[in-house]
Amino acid sequence: MNKRITPLRLVLAGLLFLLPTLVLVLLSKGSVYDSERGLIRFANAFLTSYTLASFFLVLNMFQYSKSRRQPTAPWVSMAFAAILGVLVTFLLTTQGSFLMEENGSQRAQILYNIIHFIVTSLAIIVAIGIMVLLSFVNLEPKEQNKS
Repeated sequence: MNKRITPLRLVLAGLLFLLPTLVLVLLSKGSVYDSERGLIRFANAFLTSYTLASFFLVLNMFQYSKSRRQPTAPWVSMAFAAILGVLVTFLLTTQGSFLMEENGSQRAQILYNIIHFIVTSLAIIVAIGIMVLLSFVNLEPKEQNKS
């Protein structure tokens, strides 16, 4: 194991990773927020992310199959995964109010999910950009040997 990465640092990193979730759980103990609404929001976000990521991977697999000279092998399976995601989304949003949050129609709910996905993705991209810039700022020059 690297001398800089000790078990204590790994535990500390894990606790820092879980800190926001733990704070939210502790603060929500006296809340009247319905946990079912949270489950519905999570299920909507999961289905939307799965479906959009599947479409993105279909495009990646199409390019990959061109480079490997196997025109249908990889992207056909990803196309089936994307179609499965679309079908599950449509089936679950048409089953009454199971995945319908406070939207009036199925189209509105799906558009709402896609917009939430885009906003969350942009926030993650900005956060990654900030972290990369901060890591470059904190780089230290190597010590030069004075001989």
